[in-house]
Amino acid sequence: MSRIKRARIEDGDTIEAADLNSRFADYTQSGGLAAGLNGYNVRDAAIDLPQLKKDWFARVAVGTTLGEYSLHHSTDVTVAATSSLPAAGHIVQDFSGTASVLSFGGSGVTVAADEILRLYWDLSARPRYTGTPWTASGSISSYTFPDPPKSGTVDMATNGAVWVIYPEWDVTSNSLGNFVAVPGQDDFNTNFTGSKRGAALTSCQAASVLPAWQQIAFGALNGSITGGANLIASNIGWRGWSGAWHYSGAETGAVTVFGIRWKIKGVLHPEQFSNVNYLAHDTAASASGTVELDYTSGKCSALIHRLF
Repeated sequence: MSRIKRARIEDGDTIEAADLNSRFADYTQSGGLAAGLNGYNVRDAAIDLPQLKKDWFARVAVGTTLGEYSLHHSTDVTVAATSSLPAAGHIVQDFSGTASVLSFGGSGVTVAADEILRLYWDLSARPRYTGTPWTASGSISSYTFPDPPKSGTVDMATNGAVWVIYPEWDVTSNSLGNFVAVPGQDDFNTNFTGSKRGAALTSCQAASVLPAWQQIAFGALNGSITGGANLIASNIGWRGWSGAWHYSGAETGAVTVFGIRWKIKGVLHPEQFSNVNYLAHDTAASASGTVELDYTSGKCSALIHRLF
């Protein structure tokens, strides 16, 4: 920002209206403040932020708990993997089965054409399984390698199988009975070939993933590619599962949002059809043994502010 320099008033100087007026003349902008102050001549360093009102950045800032709090994970919610399609999915909820919904009140809140909605979330989750689900007949979650010394083949997990979580919103009424996946996000029920269902990666703009399992292979043993017994598989364990999604009113127009909730689906795995990359349901792996996901609590928050 430009600096205005004026000689200071010294002891003994005569105080006259003409002199005082001239000192402040440099602060005058033709057309008023709106014409003179802008993003180029007033920057962060020129503003005393603590003097501004509390909603100077975001006119709406709300949050709530996802799931239910359990510090030692002594209680949790369990989700079974999808073994039949189409899949309805699991709505994130507390231990009593009440859905965790980020509400914007009875009148909702409108995201104007010059505003942006920013959504953030996290959840404490733990994938679990028994056996080797990736070896189930029809599973797309494994690679088959030749293993000549053992006169056969060996199936190894690709480690690409995941659980997904994504937000849904209701933009119809405060009855919160019409939730749909947010713009840019598919519900993973698109039938893209045969009986396969999932979502194109280009339509997964609001989804975050969590590994379903992990398998590790050590080096060759006696000429065998994997060494057979050297295949180690493990559960993932408890971890944070976070994500973010932004909606710009400038792109698709103003919208009034009444509530947002989160949905979980799985197990899914990368797949390709007609040169399109998908996350597709692996129902064969999901139906093998016990494939589940446990979760407890997390947080979600939403901010609405203007586009600068």
